[in-house]
Amino acid sequence: MSKTNQTDLLRTHLNVKWLRPESALWDAIASILISKYEIVPPSLDLGCGNGIFSFITAGGDFSIDYDWYINVADTREFWENRDIYDTYTLSSAKYITVKPGYSFTYGLDHKLNLLNQAKNLSFYENTLEYNANLALPFDDRKFKTVFSNILYWLNDPTYTLGEIYRILDTGGSALLCIPNSNFFDYCVTYRWKETNSELLRLLNRGRSESMHRTFSYKEFVGMSRNVGFEVSDHGYYLSPLTLNIWDIGLRSLSPHLIKMTNCLTPDERRNIKKEWMETLMMLIDPLFQMEMANKIEGGFHLFVLNKSH
Repeated sequence: MSKTNQTDLLRTHLNVKWLRPESALWDAIASILISKYEIVPPSLDLGCGNGIFSFITAGGDFSIDYDWYINVADTREFWENRDIYDTYTLSSAKYITVKPGYSFTYGLDHKLNLLNQAKNLSFYENTLEYNANLALPFDDRKFKTVFSNILYWLNDPTYTLGEIYRILDTGGSALLCIPNSNFFDYCVTYRWKETNSELLRLLNRGRSESMHRTFSYKEFVGMSRNVGFEVSDHGYYLSPLTLNIWDIGLRSLSPHLIKMTNCLTPDERRNIKKEWMETLMMLIDPLFQMEMANKIEGGFHLFVLNKSH
């Protein structure tokens, strides 16, 4: 992927997460790595959420009038560690400007509101509300590709990895985003308990409770092979600097920014968003290019696993 295309992808993610530029940066980096691999149907997006990340990774795009925040109705629950994005009020369909180059056969998630958002993308042939901690509700050897970035959120990643192996056909692949064992070294807010820091607890706001496991390369390779997988490819991403910035970012201010921007008229919002994005691109594109050239072991893995038999 050329530098121009990489920058375009960053801008596309920033368009939908302009009030959380640190998250747009993370997503753009992950999208570039994932887009190197073919999503062969039938395919499953395990933990698809609202589908926007995978939609953009597949080449989709939205007009400037659409982003994560237009569906947020109540920001007051943010400090109660609730997902303020778990709501659905407005369809994304009319805002799609570029259709993705492929689709997923299934999108699975446990949050119905997010699935309803995903349905409007016309990117998933089927959507399924389901708890991925349980045995996956699919026949053996049903899929050729499974993508997931939620394995570390689940109660028993080894069990779920075995389930992914079961539902993959021979020759099928699993693309998995997994936190590296050094993730907590780069993200200080996750250590709020050991440091007994109220400031770090507030900045972390429940994130540490949702990340149940991290994995060294050796550990995850061993776990994958025990299940039956072969590791066909692997890469690190998210440098210490990128994660330092992401760990704090604008997250704590985001409820107030969302509330403020959702009070604007459509024209006011559009104009401010354009100005905001141009300034942000000047600031984060150099960091993005540094990340693309980074050779340091990052805080996340992308594993590509193959089921050979």
